[in-house]
Amino acid sequence: MSQVQIYFSEIAAWYTKRNGTVLNFGLAEDHIISFPRAIDICDASNITMLTKKYKESAARIVEQTAGKLIIIPQEILALVDAKDGKAFLIHDNPKEVLIDFCKAFLAFEAPNAQANIHPTAQIEKGAVIGENNIIGANVFISENTVIGNNNTIGSNTVLKNATVGNNVIIGSNTTIGENGFGYNKLENGEIELFPHYGRVIINDNVHIGNNTCIDRGSLSDTTISAGVKIDNLVHIAHNVQIGENSLIIACSMIAGSVVIGSNCWVAPSSAVRNAISIGKNTTIGIGSTVTKSVDDDQTVLGSPAMPLGDFMKLRKEEKKWLLSHNDQNSEK
Repeated sequence: MSQVQIYFSEIAAWYTKRNGTVLNFGLAEDHIISFPRAIDICDASNITMLTKKYKESAARIVEQTAGKLIIIPQEILALVDAKDGKAFLIHDNPKEVLIDFCKAFLAFEAPNAQANIHPTAQIEKGAVIGENNIIGANVFISENTVIGNNNTIGSNTVLKNATVGNNVIIGSNTTIGENGFGYNKLENGEIELFPHYGRVIINDNVHIGNNTCIDRGSLSDTTISAGVKIDNLVHIAHNVQIGENSLIIACSMIAGSVVIGSNCWVAPSSAVRNAISIGKNTTIGIGSTVTKSVDDDQTVLGSPAMPLGDFMKLRKEEKKWLLSHNDQNSEK
């Protein structure tokens, strides 16, 4: 990482201009800040943060840190005595301020300034490539694929039968637009591949991680709506529809023809059965197996997945049974 040098006075002026509160307990105006670092391993040149999650240990953490510029909630700062020589940017959501700092001073998530296509990338004749795309080593883009503007595609990734919007990030070793696992069983027991003529439609501001697979649609399209974030090691089958700003986390499997609403959270290692719908604003708990459609604004978990209240009742009954069973065994 190239070493940037930003005066504390510049950061204070920027934060004040956006109506933020800066509390300075002796940090020099010309103190130089470079890039962010975690509060327990940072040095004096790093901007860092402390969230409400660490309320109980906040006083000790701030006393022991070498960091001089800390983003912190007001209620947490009130618990801290060791303030001398430090400055604080006050905000209830320190992560939000840290992201904004990186955007303002470190060009974080800035649009690509120019195209950078690696010489080993294979782009077939007929593919449409927009402006300012970064395309990594050994990427393959098929003839019927359309790539918009300001996208980043990691090395060894395959894109076929796909339409990609703008400001999309796709990781390395990811496959998008190959045939899905769709078959038809004949009367004689033989199995034949079902035709796939659909596409993968990836809208603007989508992030897709490394080693992820998104299948093309069979007779309709697989659609990833704007703002969706898909982690590493995720499988999304044919004809799946994912609503805006949903998050699909590592090792999840979304089976064919599933419809997921907007603003959903699919936790790690979850599996969603084919041809069901997941309502908007829904959370699927870690390691869950979803076998039935889920309404809007629900939290489900378990295998098979069930509403949170039912899951907690079941666990309570299981605990009672185990205690009773153990007592009976001890009496024998």
